[in-house]
Amino acid sequence: MNSVRLRIFIALLLSVLPIVGCGSSSASGPAGASVAPASSELFLTVDTSFESDQWQAVLRLLSKFPDGDKGLDFLLKGLSDQGIDFERDVGPALGPETDLVGLDLSGEPQFVGLTKPEDAQKLKDLLAKSDEPVVTREIEGWTAFADSEATLDRFQEDRTEGSLADSDDFNDAFREVGDPALARLYLNGAALQESLQREESLPPGALATLLPGGKVPSIALSVEADENGVRLQGAARLAGDDGGLVAEPFKAELPNSVPAGAVVYIGFNDLEGQLSALKEFLAQVRPDFDRDLARVEAELGLSLEGDVFPLFSGESALYIRPGLLIPEVTLVTQVDDENMALGTMEKLISELRTRVSLVEPPEQVEIAGVPVVESRVKGAPVSIYYAAFDGHLVVTTSRDGIAALREDDNRLADDPDFRDALEAADVPDETTGFAYVNLKDAVANLLGFAQMGGATLPSELQANLEPLRHLVFYGSKDGSTLKFAGFLAVD
Repeated sequence: MNSVRLRIFIALLLSVLPIVGCGSSSASGPAGASVAPASSELFLTVDTSFESDQWQAVLRLLSKFPDGDKGLDFLLKGLSDQGIDFERDVGPALGPETDLVGLDLSGEPQFVGLTKPEDAQKLKDLLAKSDEPVVTREIEGWTAFADSEATLDRFQEDRTEGSLADSDDFNDAFREVGDPALARLYLNGAALQESLQREESLPPGALATLLPGGKVPSIALSVEADENGVRLQGAARLAGDDGGLVAEPFKAELPNSVPAGAVVYIGFNDLEGQLSALKEFLAQVRPDFDRDLARVEAELGLSLEGDVFPLFSGESALYIRPGLLIPEVTLVTQVDDENMALGTMEKLISELRTRVSLVEPPEQVEIAGVPVVESRVKGAPVSIYYAAFDGHLVVTTSRDGIAALREDDNRLADDPDFRDALEAADVPDETTGFAYVNLKDAVANLLGFAQMGGATLPSELQANLEPLRHLVFYGSKDGSTLKFAGFLAVD
């Protein structure tokens, strides 16, 4: 078995063994699902064949980093110090699929590991080297291992009620995420709901303020590799179509207005509804929340529901662009009433003066033909600027944050890095929100700032960061199915 492939998996193995004290996958689902109880709250399956296309992709990605093997070599040395040789002791102890089953995640969590080892004795010998006792049991051709006989007894007892392989909820969830994949995870919504309902601190109906239909959805996640990076996919089946913290899909228009060159961009829509849902939830779980909030609102002369939340009723964006001395941070949000938005900002900045040392009084300045309020921070080369124009409220740390928005060309939507990143991540035209990080430029700027500050950075650090290109996260929604994904691009 290729030693490089074995070294890649060691990090994953070391994360699984401490949890428990110590058949290959198919398109229809992992083979271990036929052994795991249908009531399992968690099911994690990992490709441990080391011969799959996924592991070949991992090898290619790893080769793009000059020191790609050093971290794994460090872990291997840790094993060697314990008298464990990966290729001799670990590789034969695993089958082509290794699973982790969480029977109960509340109280004292109970976990069971599953695999079909190439050499059963090798697995027993490996588990015997754990700092904590580990027991094993043969179940339908699989070796199950856990921290106690009682856990394995419960595992077998729960199996009498059916397996995950026969669960429509499990199969539906896994069909929504990537396959093949390095690893896939399932969280049983119904089982988690039962655990939450036993919590006395959670009032009846509180979940309905956060989750459509008031039920915890089952969630599936997958991590997969390709020659260009690592992809995360997730999905959740909601009990209702809308409401709570779940945003509705929208087509982002602000990238057509925001200047190019952003190293970070976070776009969202109708945050007002989500903030209101969160406020309602906090009022239910914290008896004094409404009273304390009323006192704060009285001091501010503002209402969250009436004044602050409406600032985020439309499309909004928070982005960062490189600056001469410090980065520019800008918030842009669509508003229906510019004068009302400015009035709210005036009161918020006034309250901020009691928390941050701002120069008094604020200055009225004009930038690119727009009246702007500037509040300078004492003793620092930074100001807070805010203005309302073209149906937007803009809050920024740079004069150029206002001026650049007034220009017509060099928009973010036309930025090649931005376009390429969204395309590589398969971002749809409509999302529930998305985030973009230009790692190539962000890392270069951070390293430059560190060197300007007198820091001496090892050459190996920069060399191993250079392959990183961009990171994108986004959500999408189709009826009651919520999906989310992320992509880390490596060149």
